[in-house]
Amino acid sequence: MRDIRCGKCSALLFRAEHDAISNVIEIKCRRCGTLNHLRPIEPASDRQERQPDRVLHEIQR
Repeated sequence: MRDIRCGKCSALLFRAEHDAISNVIEIKCRRCGTLNHLRPIEPASDRQERQPDRVLHEIQR
């Protein structure tokens, strides 16, 4: 379990298992009133990233 805390005042909002958040969540802190936006963590990508366009132009010359 991991603690999910407010981004402004660090108050405990809730506790969740890893991968428990499957969609976007908005939760208001009851201590300071800040609206916290949480979204699931995306898995690491195994594919290679695309080369920047400027490098491709240099290769074509």
